[in-house]
Amino acid sequence: MWIIQSEKRFYYVSVILLVVIFIITLVQNMIRYSNHSSYSVWVSVVYLCVSVLLFIPFIALTLWLQKEIKKRYLKWFWLLACTSTVISLIVFYLLSNIILHAFGYFDGFVDSEYARYYFGREALYHLLLIVASAVYVYNAKTRTKTIQVYKGRKLITIGLELIEWIEAEGHYLNFYSEAGTFIKRDRLGLLAEQLQPDFIRIHRKYIVNKSQIIAQEKDKRDEYIVLSSGKRLKIGQSFKPISW
Repeated sequence: MWIIQSEKRFYYVSVILLVVIFIITLVQNMIRYSNHSSYSVWVSVVYLCVSVLLFIPFIALTLWLQKEIKKRYLKWFWLLACTSTVISLIVFYLLSNIILHAFGYFDGFVDSEYARYYFGREALYHLLLIVASAVYVYNAKTRTKTIQVYKGRKLITIGLELIEWIEAEGHYLNFYSEAGTFIKRDRLGLLAEQLQPDFIRIHRKYIVNKSQIIAQEKDKRDEYIVLSSGKRLKIGQSFKPISW
């Protein structure tokens, strides 16, 4: 859910920026060309609505496309993101051409004067937003809600909320829950990063589900985490203090 909210905030900020760009550019045009007899403020409004504000739905489309690229082709993310950016700008230019032609502003579907206008300024604004979107998507951490593990030789998918704690054992990890114990070949450190902040690492061998912790106890120099199942797990010296 927090990822969805974060995407909404990014989208809203992008919309606000586009609206601000629209207003600033319109004011600049009015100041620059107000003395020209052929200048019409309504023509500027239409041009800017098409060349700037029409890009708002493209932001949502760009976010979706970049997330799909990250999900399927992470290794080639930046190459594919750059390629899709160029294609997006060209597609948007052609689309805005068609719309302005439909309003009667151009004789043809592709106007060379409009190309100089769009790629001279508006395309730069759109490019900056797409780059910001790519940086956001690439750095966004995907919050995992389920995980695939093995029960014997059977591969199953379980919800992370069912996992009480995870223990490293050689090249494998043991997942402990009320439903039983499961295994998976993985690295504890890498998994700990992926499961933050719902799980915390308390030991070089243990990751614990924070929702399962009910107490923290001290026995002489050693400290322990107590889980709702009654299990006590020792906190490693290098992981103190922990907050849950």
